[in-house]
Amino acid sequence: MRLPFPISAIFPAAAMLAGTLPASADEVRLLDGSLIRGKIVHIRDGLMTVSPTFSANSIEIRMSEIENFATDEPVFLMMNTDAIFSGTVLPGFGDTVSISSPHHGISSAGTPEISWLWRRGDPSPADLRVEKKERHWEFSCTAGLNVTTGTTESFNGRFGFDAVNVGEFDKLQMFSYLRYAEVEDTASEDNFHIGANYNDSKYSPVLWYAKTDNGYDRIAKQNFFSTTSLGLGYRVLENDWDTFDVRLGGAFRYEAYEEDAGVDDVSTLAAEIGFDNEIRLPFGKVVTAFTYSPALEDPQENYKITHETYLQTIYYEDLVAIKTGISNTYNSIVAVGNENLDTTVYVELVFKLK
Repeated sequence: MRLPFPISAIFPAAAMLAGTLPASADEVRLLDGSLIRGKIVHIRDGLMTVSPTFSANSIEIRMSEIENFATDEPVFLMMNTDAIFSGTVLPGFGDTVSISSPHHGISSAGTPEISWLWRRGDPSPADLRVEKKERHWEFSCTAGLNVTTGTTESFNGRFGFDAVNVGEFDKLQMFSYLRYAEVEDTASEDNFHIGANYNDSKYSPVLWYAKTDNGYDRIAKQNFFSTTSLGLGYRVLENDWDTFDVRLGGAFRYEAYEEDAGVDDVSTLAAEIGFDNEIRLPFGKVVTAFTYSPALEDPQENYKITHETYLQTIYYEDLVAIKTGISNTYNSIVAVGNENLDTTVYVELVFKLK
């Protein structure tokens, strides 16, 4: 049955009784101060199922009503970020818990960030083919501030929208974002990107990908740019908290410059070499992507390098996140007077739309 709210109005005597029981049982502390002892059966879909010592029937408690909890034996925990940890759970400060593992030491996690708990021998989220592993859409919008150095020194705003279709082995991401700023009524940053990335890891460790990035950049004097690539990858590392892929493929690069840019348009086939790394943490994730794309005809004079690293921390049950990162773009061919390297440091709010 589902435990009604407020808890203290229904189980005051049970909470007092629980205080006299041995400390070997699991403990669940609620936001209203109640303490329930027994066995935590599992956590699924935002609900904790507990078999309390004072009743033969299990009860369900919403995770939003729980401050923290502890277990008397190792369990498995999955976070909203899909990171998985194993160990004995200890109560932390406020709405946090600590996970004690003989292999990874002590890790800390916020109680609202825990999406699943199960024990050895019980079905895992992968076994149950939970919604995270079934095909579904995720939508998010972003708003943030950037500091750009290179061709211009600019403090600008960024607005974007992402739509991601996630399957068990593949992911399609469609994205768009606009960066704009003015200094004394003159644009110091004005570029727009729209594109898509697709990755398929069904035959992991071998995978394949396709991606495209299109748009314009007024400061770079590009009326239109487009990079479309296709290739294979290899999953060098994969575990519950870290994934590392290397990529090798081919690309077509096109850049149409304004008449006064002083350079010819770029239209070339290119190679693509890169890697992607994602480290999943109890409170979020760190993502790094690097790509080197030399032209096939003149690779020493015509090439492009892109890099991005960001930390995304999750709040409010995966509905809001803060994304902090740095990106670098080095283009060997630029308009006269422009710098080859542009660096952007940014902070964004990410709102997940459900």
